[in-house]
Amino acid sequence: MNSDRRQGSGGGFQQRPQNQGGLQGRPNIPAPSSTDWVLGLKVKMITTLDDIIVGRVYAYCTLTNTLTVLEDETPLGAKPDLKNYRILKVSFIKDIAVLEKKPEETTEDDVAPANSRSGGPFLMATPHIGPVNINSAVQKINSAARAAGQILAQRGVGVTKDAQDLFDALAKTLPVRWLGQSILVLEEVKINPPYTPEACSATSDSPALTRVKKVVDGERRRLETLKQARSETTEERKGG
Repeated sequence: MNSDRRQGSGGGFQQRPQNQGGLQGRPNIPAPSSTDWVLGLKVKMITTLDDIIVGRVYAYCTLTNTLTVLEDETPLGAKPDLKNYRILKVSFIKDIAVLEKKPEETTEDDVAPANSRSGGPFLMATPHIGPVNINSAVQKINSAARAAGQILAQRGVGVTKDAQDLFDALAKTLPVRWLGQSILVLEEVKINPPYTPEACSATSDSPALTRVKKVVDGERRRLETLKQARSETTEERKGG
């Protein structure tokens, strides 16, 4: 068996240097005992099915024993700016060859101190980062801000739970919003504390005033019935 080819196993694999790419005239690169040394480098792998994968090592997970590689070739039918990442179990890799050397003269002993620093071996990785669409990001931020504002607008400030429950009930069928501690319905009728039909008022002879009073009266009765039912259930559980 050729001495520069080492077969993989389920517990890990070793790399063999190859006199290609940036290694012309320098074929004797030390073979490391772990994959940390090749993070960010271009490699050529042969799987147990004899498939050949060429790409740049993006990450190596010791927990799942998998290797992530950014492939050189764009998948067929994909946009040119899209990249393809392959995640392979180490036991699925039969052979791997390093196709380039590190930017600086580096040995496995030199790498060990770097791995102990914050960030570990990922400090040496050089993954491809695609462009960010600023306009799209701004639109998403604005959309999220509007959604958050709408949620906040539905929450009363300094009001009781009963008042908020009444607001939520009215909001299911009518356009409402908080105006201080009052509830403004249809932009015409204002419901002031204590939020009874008698507390409803309108700035003019609005035909909506009578309707809103009836709705408020019905919702208050329904909410009071629910509240009483919950109280009776709680008492039954306590007496249990």
